[in-house]
Amino acid sequence: MNTNVASSPTREEERLDPFSQPSDLLCLLPANAQVIVEVGYQTGTTASQYQQINPHCSYLEIVSNLETVEVEQKFEYLPVGITSGTVDCLVYDNSLPFMKNPAKILQHQTHWLHSDGEVVACIPNVQYWRKIVGLLQGKWGITEDQTLSQLEQLPQQEFTLEKIQHLFQSAGLQIYEIQTRGQKDEEFQQFLQLIQPIIQALNLDVNRFATQTAAQRYLIRATRSLKPLRRLLIQTVMMAPTACDRLRVLEPDRFTQTQPGTRAVSGVKSFPTVAPIPGEEKVIIWQRAIMSYQDYLPKLRQLLQEGYLIIAEIDDNPLRRREYAENRYLSYRGCHAVQTSTEALAVFLRQLNPHVAVFQNQLAYLPPPRIDQGETVTLFFGALNREKDWKPIIQALNRVLAKHQNKVRVKVIHDRLFFDSLETPHKEFEAFCSYERYQNILHTCDVGLLPLAATPVNLMKSDLKFLECAGHGVAVLASPTVYEKSIIQGKTGLIYRTIKQFETQLDELIVNPTVRQQLAANAYEWVRNHRLLCQHYPKRRSWYLQMRDRLPELNQQLRQRVPELFI
Repeated sequence: MNTNVASSPTREEERLDPFSQPSDLLCLLPANAQVIVEVGYQTGTTASQYQQINPHCSYLEIVSNLETVEVEQKFEYLPVGITSGTVDCLVYDNSLPFMKNPAKILQHQTHWLHSDGEVVACIPNVQYWRKIVGLLQGKWGITEDQTLSQLEQLPQQEFTLEKIQHLFQSAGLQIYEIQTRGQKDEEFQQFLQLIQPIIQALNLDVNRFATQTAAQRYLIRATRSLKPLRRLLIQTVMMAPTACDRLRVLEPDRFTQTQPGTRAVSGVKSFPTVAPIPGEEKVIIWQRAIMSYQDYLPKLRQLLQEGYLIIAEIDDNPLRRREYAENRYLSYRGCHAVQTSTEALAVFLRQLNPHVAVFQNQLAYLPPPRIDQGETVTLFFGALNREKDWKPIIQALNRVLAKHQNKVRVKVIHDRLFFDSLETPHKEFEAFCSYERYQNILHTCDVGLLPLAATPVNLMKSDLKFLECAGHGVAVLASPTVYEKSIIQGKTGLIYRTIKQFETQLDELIVNPTVRQQLAANAYEWVRNHRLLCQHYPKRRSWYLQMRDRLPELNQQLRQRVPELFI
């Protein structure tokens, strides 16, 4: 997965972003679960991280002390008050091997799941190559491997991949995905070379042996449903990753992959390739691709021959780039369907392609609540190329800054001209930065300024800035353009329609901490209840499957729009 962060995240950034240092199992849990039960021997970070992703979930932890030998027997009989058929997901993070009878306990606890409920487990691998080396050296059970956790170094039942598969099958579970964790580094390659004669003598499959011995642990995903899965592969070519890779591709992919049978991969300006799975249906998404007839007709023809559903992804006004029109909007006409971020964009795009889905921008996780200190009020402005938007209000803003002087400071990201136009010494500037750094700065602010002029380009923008401010507990003062459709005036934010209103309302936000804090709290609750990605992501897979079901019809329509594709 691509990332914009060049250095390790700070402790504050880790606190704000659960994906900065996620637990092994976090990205495997169904992101829209209502009830999750984790059974284990130690409290971990998975629960707290997950509740930032889905704060509406009841995440229950059944935890016993590692030092108590007989505790595993309690897991089967603990009176935890869980009714059969009510749990969405069971989680076993390195706990099954330490139970005296894991098969019996797993069989019992799977009855807590509803008919489509899932089990996610992390299980250490006895075939891990360092364990094999330790056994050959007579050091079985004497661990010097610093990569193993305290839990993994305790006495335990040993599991091979085959034994894991048998364990889950005996509990009536269908395993649909197995991932490995471990590095195939230089030391591992040396191990493979040394043991090569034994591999040949035992007639072992070389690739299978390498996969199983490199795995320090297995991550298992299984479902109680025994119905065959409809498998879907989503491959995205990101042509403008800097602008919106996280928001429009990486985060939706991460969530979509939590749905059984779904894989999602992406590549930067290249076709992401993965090993095929039999029966897997394929979707290719072109993100912000400017398609020319000369370069893209052969690519699109090849994808059609291979049975792909072809989707265009766009979250910006195509009129900004003349290349789209010069190529007769092949980027949208030449695909089966289009996905976008706003209904305003969809209205324009439906003139070019009738099959347009709107997937609004959402927050992938909810930052922890912030505390408004109420002393110095910090204003926030973070944007690029917005001079025409902020110029009408800059004089009024400077009047407010002059009035309050030392009581107000301003933090600006990206826009140097805006920063230089502020007539106050109490200001800070941050150049173009990582999204993690952007969030860290936003989380320290009290009031967000969101000016947008009513231009054709702006009218197609999303309300993302408001969502970000709301998630970080920042009260907003915004223009009606875009934001009046989301902000509840006087409840979740303030809308200004004149320069005088801007000045008056900004002054009120500065002098009245009660109003400021109540607006921020209401907006935080609103985004928590309505605009988290966990509440919306299943729509993507559902739409892709609907389009796949109509593929013959869509091919006929595509032939009518762009007959050159079928020559």
